[in-house]
Amino acid sequence: MPFITIDTNAPVKATSTDLSELVNLVSAELGKPKDYIVAKINTGKLMSCGASVETVGALIEMKSIGFGGKINRLAEVLTDFCVNKFGCEADAVNIHFVDMPAANVAKGGRTFG
Repeated sequence: MPFITIDTNAPVKATSTDLSELVNLVSAELGKPKDYIVAKINTGKLMSCGASVETVGALIEMKSIGFGGKINRLAEVLTDFCVNKFGCEADAVNIHFVDMPAANVAKGGRTFG
């Protein structure tokens, strides 16, 4: 059950197409069904990437019940997504990966573990 949130100071508006592409990307990389993925994109946020608020970057939180050894690949494709969609500088895209225990994750009122 992947959860992903992208916060960026990019001065563009995210579209439903961007969101669909993000869900497809996560599904393809992790091999998990799209129905289990929850994604959110917040653009135009006041944030500092390093010492400057002028640097266009992103803060991504990616949570999943396991990553199947694919964290390095996910870091690459999520960074590329932010660079290509929002004009972020690659060095200013920061990602926090969280491996969630299945017993602590629920969907539809039932936990996965």
